[in-house]
This record gives sequence, C-alpha cells and structure tokens, in this order.
Amino acid sequence: MRRKPTAAGIGVLLALVLLLTGMAELAPAEGTTEEDDAVESLRYRAARGDTTAQLELADRYDLGDGVPRDEIEAAKWIRRAAEKGDVSAQMKLGALYDLGRGVLRDLKEASKWVRRAAEQGSPAGQLALAIIYNEGRGVRRDRKEAAKWYRYAAEQGEASAQYALGHLYYSGRGVPRDRVEAYKWLSLAAFGWEPFGRDRDELAGRMKPSGLLEAQRRALEWKPKSWEELKGEKVKETTGKIEQ
Repeated sequence: MRRKPTAAGIGVLLALVLLLTGMAELAPAEGTTEEDDAVESLRYRAARGDTTAQLELADRYDLGDGVPRDEIEAAKWIRRAAEKGDVSAQMKLGALYDLGRGVLRDLKEASKWVRRAAEQGSPAGQLALAIIYNEGRGVRRDRKEAAKWYRYAAEQGEASAQYALGHLYYSGRGVPRDRVEAYKWLSLAAFGWEPFGRDRDELAGRMKPSGLLEAQRRALEWKPKSWEELKGEKVKETTGKIEQ
C-alpha cells in the first residue's frame, strides 16, 4: 500500500512548525498611546504569572506588534508559560527548539517539551512525540514507543494518528502486522479526513470478506476515550491491544 504524504508522515518538523501558525506572519501595528498602555498592562499580567498574557506577549514580540520584534524575548515568555504547565506553550517551545528560533537548536530539548505536553494528554503532543520516536529525532528511535503514543492520540480521535497507526499495523512496525486493525484505524481516520479513505479502500481490495467485515465492525463499534480513561489502561506491547 503506497503511503501518502500527510501530517503523520511528512515528519515532526512540519508538525511542529504548524503549531507556530500565526507567529511572525502579521504586519506590526503602528504604536499609539493606547497600544503602549495595552502592552504595559499585558507585561504586568505576564510578569505576575498569567499564562494567557505570557503567550500573547510572546506573540507580540515575535510579530513586532507594539514592541520591537525580538525572537529571544518571545521565546522567554513562551518558556515561562511552558514551565507553568501550559500545553500550547510546551508545544510551541518544543517547536522553537526544533527550529532554533529564539533559542539554540536542540532536538533533545524539543522532545522534552513535546513529551510534557503529551503526558498531559494533548493529542497533538502525543502525535508529535510519536513522530519524534518514529524518526529518532532527539531520542533513540523506538517504533514500539512511537506506536504507543500514536495509539494514545488515535484513541482520543486524532485522525492523523489513526492514519499513522493504521499504517503501522499494515507494515507490522512497532505492532504485530494485522490487516483487520489496519483497516479499522484507516477507516476511523477517513471519518476525520476523507482523503485518508483512499488507503482504506486500497487495503479493502486486498482483504478476505470475513476480515473486512470484522474490521468494519470494529470501526463502527469504536468510541473515543478520554485521557483519564487511557491513563488507567495498559498498552500490551506483545499484542498491540489495550487491556484493563
């Protein structure tokens, strides 16, 4: 089955870059007294630990919006929010380390911050961490670990993770080769984004009718799970299934 280029397969760099959409893309606003007051108010709240204000101030520095453009200052405020546990800040900081924007490029540091987001239950963080392990980007390559994190994101309904997990089952990388499970996850991915259905349909043509019916049944009976539910379950690596 031919692999299509998607967010799950292009690589972690693109996945992380997408998290920075909106940064450094807008024209800076002209400074006014009211704007200066707004920035000072924002700076005051950010200094007092308001993560929303910290991220907004980071965006302003990255854009040069009401303040001189300064990627290092932007990274500083993103870090403060990330250290307080803000998931979006942790993902952004991981992206900054991956790209070397406002900080020295450090893939290990990038993976550390993405992991923090993933361990808080962020499907986007789990998807990114899975790609990191799948590619060995800043960590030792580990396809079983990649499959685990793809599964966590997939079980929460992340379509790109479902698509990637389907391909892992088809190829037997990190999980046992299983066309029924592969079809199930590709089918669920297609519910989230229709173009993923091309790979599902291609696989269907290679399956026995009994296997196809079982795969369709599993897909229809699947329900998304919360991170709290998933934390209470154990991924059984020998079979790739989840047991209570």
